Amino acid sequence: MRIQDLTSAAAVEKALAEYDDVGGQAFRELYEFGPSRQYYLSHADRLYDAKAIAGVAYGHQHPSDGPLSNDQFSGGEAATNLVLRAMGFTVLDSHSETVEAEMAWRLAVWRNLLARRDSSGLVAADAVRSVGAYGNFRGIWSDMSRTKKIHPDGVTIGLKHTGQHYPDDLDESGVLYHYPVTRQAGRDLGEVNATKAAATLGLPLFVISERGDRRAVQLAWVEGWEDKSSLFLVKFGEIPPVHVIDRDRSEEQPFDLEGNRRRRRSGTVVHRPDQARFKLEVFQRYGPRCPLSGIAVPQMIEAAHLRGDADGGTSDARNGLPMNAALHRAFDAHLFAINPDTLTAEPRPGGPSLEDMGILHPRLTLDHVPHPDALRWRYIEWLRCTGREGETQGER
Repeated sequence: MRIQDLTSAAAVEKALAEYDDVGGQAFRELYEFGPSRQYYLSHADRLYDAKAIAGVAYGHQHPSDGPLSNDQFSGGEAATNLVLRAMGFTVLDSHSETVEAEMAWRLAVWRNLLARRDSSGLVAADAVRSVGAYGNFRGIWSDMSRTKKIHPDGVTIGLKHTGQHYPDDLDESGVLYHYPVTRQAGRDLGEVNATKAAATLGLPLFVISERGDRRAVQLAWVEGWEDKSSLFLVKFGEIPPVHVIDRDRSEEQPFDLEGNRRRRRSGTVVHRPDQARFKLEVFQRYGPRCPLSGIAVPQMIEAAHLRGDADGGTSDARNGLPMNAALHRAFDAHLFAINPDTLTAEPRPGGPSLEDMGILHPRLTLDHVPHPDALRWRYIEWLRCTGREGETQGER
C-alpha cells in the first residue's frame, strides 16, 4: 500500500465529491485525518486537505486495500503532492515566502470561501478554520508561525467581529475595528502591528461574523488607522484602497464643501459609505476629544458634520468636528452653533444654556479648526432654522 499507487484521477474526483457532500470536518473525522497545515488541493475554486483527499482516493481506486490512514503515507506530503500533480491536479503551499505568494494564497482562500457559501451567503465554521482564515478565540488572527516569514510582526489574516460591543461600527461597506484591549498588553500590541502590516504590504484579510453555527465572511482591506482612538478603518470588497490613511492628510487636497457618496439602499434606509472613513479622518485631524465638553473617551465621541450629509456635505474632515454623542444630538437639533468669526459656541435664544448642554469650553481651541466655508454654512443654516436668517453679527 503506497501512495505512489494512486494513479486514477477519477478516484480523486470521487473523494472530492464526498468531501463536498459531507463537509470537510465530517470527512476528516470519518477517515481519521487532521486538517491540513500547509498543502491544499485546489479544484474548481475549492480547497481541500491534500493528504486526506489522496488517502481516501487511494481506497476508491483500490477498494480491497481501503483508504490509506494518516500514518501509511510513504514519502510524506512531498510524495503525495507529486502524485496529485502527476494526475493534473493543483496543489498549493500555504506557507508563503513572499508578499506576492501570500496575496495569491489569500485570494485562493477567498475564492474557496465564495464557492462554499450556502444560499444565505454563509459558510461552515470549519470552512473558515480549515484554510487558516481564522484560528483562535481572540479578535485578531495573524498565525505568526506562518506569516512572520513575510513580515517580522506577522500579518493579520482574520478579524472577528461579534457586533456585540460596537454594533454601529459595522455596515455593508466596512467596519471601524477597535484595537484589542486585554490583560496581555504585549500581545495586543503585536496584533495591532500585524494588522498595520497587512495595510502596508497591501494584503487583504477576512472579516468574520458569527451567525449561529455558520459564518459570514467578507474580503477586506485595512484602509487606515488612528492610534489615539485605537481604530482601524477596514474596507470590504475586492478592490484595494488607493492609499493607506495612516495620518492626517486633510490639508493636502483642495476643499469642496459639497460632494458625498450618500445613496439610498431601500425604502427610507440610507447607506452612508463614507461615514466610517469620515470618523477616522476627523479623529486624525482633531483627535478623539470633544473640544466643547472636554470629554476624551473615544467610545463616547462621534464625528459631527457641519454641512450635513443629508444636505450634500462633503466627507472631508474639515467639514466636521469631534463631539460627544449628546452634544452631537444638540448640534443637529440646532440648540447651538459655532460662530465662524469668533469660533465660539452660541446657544439658541430661548433654548438651554451652554452650561445646561454641558458645553464647558465654548471657544474652539484646536491645533486645526474646521474650514471657514463649512463653519459659515452651518452658522447661516442655524440662523435660518431659528428664524433669524439675514441677521448679522452686528445686529444681534
